Amino acid sequence: MSYQIPQLNGQDLELTLHIKNSQFIANLRHTDGRDECNIHLNDMRKKYPDASHHCWAVVAAAPENSTYWGLSDAGEPSGTAGKPMLQVLSHCGIGEVSVVVIRYFGGTKLGTGGLVKAYSDAVKQVVEACPTQLKLHLSHLRLSCPYDLSGRIEHLCKKHQSSINERHYSDELALYLIIPTEKMLDFEQDLAPLPLVSLS
Repeated sequence: MSYQIPQLNGQDLELTLHIKNSQFIANLRHTDGRDECNIHLNDMRKKYPDASHHCWAVVAAAPENSTYWGLSDAGEPSGTAGKPMLQVLSHCGIGEVSVVVIRYFGGTKLGTGGLVKAYSDAVKQVVEACPTQLKLHLSHLRLSCPYDLSGRIEHLCKKHQSSINERHYSDELALYLIIPTEKMLDFEQDLAPLPLVSLS
């Protein structure tokens, strides 16, 4: 399975919104797994120790894998921060991403609807500004074949975006391949008619 992930080269992406004297700082990071999300949250608490709230939402694996979703209102009224943040994050099609929204309270209460809109908008804006790249799940294979089939095999490797990592020469040719997992079935079907080809 392939999906989009943030392309930030190890950096955070940060945007600030000002709403009725309150400051909302949305900080987005590529986080592969919940442990990295926890590090992100702790980093933001250290960076903004005097903030009123550090609310967060995370999609720590593939976008549709809700096992790796998480959220926190961090002291805001229940359902006004984490839930709307995750609503935006889980529908943006990006995986391995966490957003912490740091709020400095400006003295004017925004009300339930105002908070939901503020936290939603903060996540929307930082997500829209985030560059992404495609993450492919890769499988490693060993393929052995007679030497006279090597040309056809290499052609099929290119067709299915498989790269040849190593070649070993003995009685037959052994190729060590890296292939996108979602291409495996089609690759195996194309290999099936060829004689004396084995995969492991």
